[in-house]
Amino acid sequence: MRMVDLDGPGPLLDAVHRDVLVPSFPPAELGSLAELRAEVTDGATVVSAVLDADKRPVAAAVGRWSARARVQLLTHLAVLPSQRGTGVGRQLLRHVLEEWRMRHRPCAILAEVEHPAVHAGSPEHGDPTARLRFYERFGAMALALPYFQPALSPESPRMYGMVLLILHLDPELAGERQGTLASHPLRTFMLEYIAETEGAHRGPDPATTALFAAIDRPGGVAALPLSEPERFPISRPG
Repeated sequence: MRMVDLDGPGPLLDAVHRDVLVPSFPPAELGSLAELRAEVTDGATVVSAVLDADKRPVAAAVGRWSARARVQLLTHLAVLPSQRGTGVGRQLLRHVLEEWRMRHRPCAILAEVEHPAVHAGSPEHGDPTARLRFYERFGAMALALPYFQPALSPESPRMYGMVLLILHLDPELAGERQGTLASHPLRTFMLEYIAETEGAHRGPDPATTALFAAIDRPGGVAALPLSEPERFPISRPG
């Protein structure tokens, strides 16, 4: 197995999207190949992959960088079913976390995952509860937000019932209370994320209002243990 960081669009990026990402995520959680190519070209998105002996991708991680918020978002981490349980996913996550810390010096690294109380597991898309256990090994915590993934295209719906994890946090971003995260970088990040995916002029709606009310909670946003998913807020359409 070999770890590679893709330096731009090309046949390998196409294979990552087609062979690893598309089988691993529901269509609403994954943008098109054309969108991925464009995002990699403009530098906003970075992709790393694990290749087998035949140079075929068997695992991939996709990260979205917000320079304004200094926040890195792990949007997708996928391992082919034949390689799950081999440690490939752990090696890949360790690699990208170190790579992103060195490349961008982010104030926070976040990740989107499905809420286990909302999304059922499947052989293709994995088990949300097992995914939480995976990230727990890296010290991840869940932010107490009714989080949703913005609609990635005009044809895609929002993905409600999602959880926003924190994988890395600079001490300077600690909230006023112990175990909390300061609101400012999250607000900046989410405003930018929603504007880039859904448009800057989208009107207010109940789910967005609830999300930003939680982000702006006095004292900061609480970080919850991944072993207690019953405490995670759940986003819902209005």
